[in-house]
Amino acid sequence: MFVIAAAALGAARNAIAPGGIDWIGQWADPFISSSDSTIARPTSALPNDPPFLTFEQAKAKHSDPKVIFVDARYPEDYQQGHMPGAILLPFEMFDGFWPGVEPRLPRDREIVTYCAGTDCELSLFLARLLRDKGYEHVEIFYGGAELWKDNRMPMDTTAAPPPGA
Repeated sequence: MFVIAAAALGAARNAIAPGGIDWIGQWADPFISSSDSTIARPTSALPNDPPFLTFEQAKAKHSDPKVIFVDARYPEDYQQGHMPGAILLPFEMFDGFWPGVEPRLPRDREIVTYCAGTDCELSLFLARLLRDKGYEHVEIFYGGAELWKDNRMPMDTTAAPPPGA
């Protein structure tokens, strides 16, 4: 009985309170239209986050040898297939990998982070971390490996070098 009364009071309070919570969720679509294509971005994205790339932008940058792609996924996911030339830097294992990866990421180069796809925010978290470490040219391909594969782009299954190599 107490639970029912508490639920009723909570519902009544929510109904009359300014800025109450909607009864039916308005889940944001991770794909936001832009003038040139579709940009995938998580609902947790903040205004000051590094920029997000469309698939077409990521594809163009991938063909530029000056741009470094960084895979934020776990090593086993990287080994199952990653964007050719991508450096493995798992966000969840950052401290163990960073000493071996840092020398391969010049601060004056453009860096694009990615992870599995729109169900994965590791690319966003890694981009924020790199920006906090002083990298100014960081972007996020939030569509990640999933969108890359869906567009029939090549995937590499070469094993990543161990941390520190």
